[in-house]
Amino acid sequence: MNESPYQRRTAELQARLAAKEFRLQDIPGYREGQQPDPEVFQKVDHQVFAEQIWGRSVKVNGIGKLREVALTALTDHEMNPMYKDDPGMFHQWAVPYESLDIEEMKDQSARYQEVLEQHGVEVHRVEFPDPPVSPFGPMIYMWATRELLIINGGSIIPRMGWSPFSVGRAEYLALWAFQHLSVPPLLTIAGTGVCEAGPCFWLAEDVFVGALSAAFNQEGLDQLYPAVVRSTGLPADQVHLLTIKSPSPYYTDPGSGASAHPDMVLGPLDVNKVVAYPGGIDYGTWTWLVQHGYEIVEVERDEQIQFAPANVTILEPGLVVMIAEAKKAVAAVRAAGVEVIDIPYGEFLKAGGGLHCSTMEVVREPGPFMADR
Repeated sequence: MNESPYQRRTAELQARLAAKEFRLQDIPGYREGQQPDPEVFQKVDHQVFAEQIWGRSVKVNGIGKLREVALTALTDHEMNPMYKDDPGMFHQWAVPYESLDIEEMKDQSARYQEVLEQHGVEVHRVEFPDPPVSPFGPMIYMWATRELLIINGGSIIPRMGWSPFSVGRAEYLALWAFQHLSVPPLLTIAGTGVCEAGPCFWLAEDVFVGALSAAFNQEGLDQLYPAVVRSTGLPADQVHLLTIKSPSPYYTDPGSGASAHPDMVLGPLDVNKVVAYPGGIDYGTWTWLVQHGYEIVEVERDEQIQFAPANVTILEPGLVVMIAEAKKAVAAVRAAGVEVIDIPYGEFLKAGGGLHCSTMEVVREPGPFMADR
């Protein structure tokens, strides 16, 4: 295992200790002859101390330039051996899951990593136990590294809403991110809350998108949203929480193209532009986007049910990675003045997701707010 930021930070502190560099006068709130002033501690944001402890900052909100991600080291275990026992229990998509070509997945993922690295993004690879297993049998969807949502300060450990073979995957990702990247957990969705937080995303530093669906209930959102708001450092009334109300009771509906995950039907392109599938978005969400001046690039139904092209990775405002197979959507996004890097990624749609689903975002540079038009 490569040395983690925490291990490097500890070694630095030990070296300072050996060199007798520490001074009481450098402690926040130090008062000679008295205990430290507690008011000083209460006014320091937790991330100030967290960076000193863990050896890194975790800042990933918004759509600023992407700097660090994690992808999964793909293996033959991506095909769940229990699928043949009852195919109807598993997700349904336009292209059958049983036709999944894992070697092609590996090739597509390697090309994706090349694109990320060419644009200055540091890429890590998560390795799952061999074989990966859930409490109910063989684990599934290990490729979906985005299942762990990271926001400014740390990770959100979700609670699954529909897939028993996914139970435990996010917890492993949180442990891996803590051990390897020094990303501490901030919140675990608890009680009867359901919140598959990873597919949530940002449209700006002050606009966050979630959903009400088979993957989210209100109790789950009531736990998630306050943590998201706190991570921005903004007053609550200055953070826009956009909740897509899914029209489908399923994770994916191959007939309509609707999805329980918000990143399958809506994606950021720029501070004032989004790509969206109208059939998967409720009227209230659509109206909010229009009223707030967003240019909406629409995805057509035939491409949605095959490729979910709104599932994009935004590298920075105005520059996105899209699935190359969705030719009409790629052309429409380019016509809207957005630069597109299109790569083959259709094999992942057989497994239930796309580029954004594959990508655990760890660090972004500060980006625009909604008002920065």
